[in-house]
Amino acid sequence: MKKHLVSSVLAFCLAAFSVPSAFAQSHNFSYKDEILQMQPDLTSKELLSTVRSIAKNTGDTEEALLKQIYTELKNDETKGKNEKQLKGEFGTMGGSGGTVSVGTSTKGNFYYTASQTAYMNHGHVGMYYTSSTIVESVPDTGVRTISTTLRKVDQGDAQVKSVTTSTTNRNNAANWAFSRVGIDDYSYNFVTNRTTSHIGDKNCSKLIWSAFKLNGNLDLDVDGGLGVYPRDVRDAPATKLVRNI
Repeated sequence: MKKHLVSSVLAFCLAAFSVPSAFAQSHNFSYKDEILQMQPDLTSKELLSTVRSIAKNTGDTEEALLKQIYTELKNDETKGKNEKQLKGEFGTMGGSGGTVSVGTSTKGNFYYTASQTAYMNHGHVGMYYTSSTIVESVPDTGVRTISTTLRKVDQGDAQVKSVTTSTTNRNNAANWAFSRVGIDDYSYNFVTNRTTSHIGDKNCSKLIWSAFKLNGNLDLDVDGGLGVYPRDVRDAPATKLVRNI
């Protein structure tokens, strides 16, 4: 009798853990609305237009793609929360985010910092165009250059990384990123930026991803999802730690 009772309780508990998905569906849970809540500067029109285009090209349903985007966002959010718990509060990027200078490094290397862009906790990445010049994309400015002495990052979670490829590819990638300075504006669309054009509005991770995709055919995206986030670039297999900041 006890054995049957334990089995029944276990079955009930397992069913209870599966309730959130069924509950969400029965209570009009919307992946689209959740995505837009997490990325408020991304418009519903832009999101749905991109998703429909991807669905047409891949044969996936729009709902499946929205679910994938939502899952990627939640995974990235978890990484960000872990950074925050380990290091405490971090600042915002832009003109004066962070506390210490990023320091010098080799052309074609990039840095990562947990500092968020505006309200979005995706972290931030920028590429070395010269040993003392950074090229990066930031809100309100788009792709720009800034000296390494002025680029401040969060000490303890920031790092400089190199890309495992030829010197020619690294130099060409940096040159390409520099060629977008003053031309490409900023885009808040992280969720499908892997599928958007290399030319045009882009965020910080898209800039570096495109630079090496076009120069060396390298895919600096750790999970190959629809969105390339700064932590995706940081954790890509073809990268190697140069130093912690």
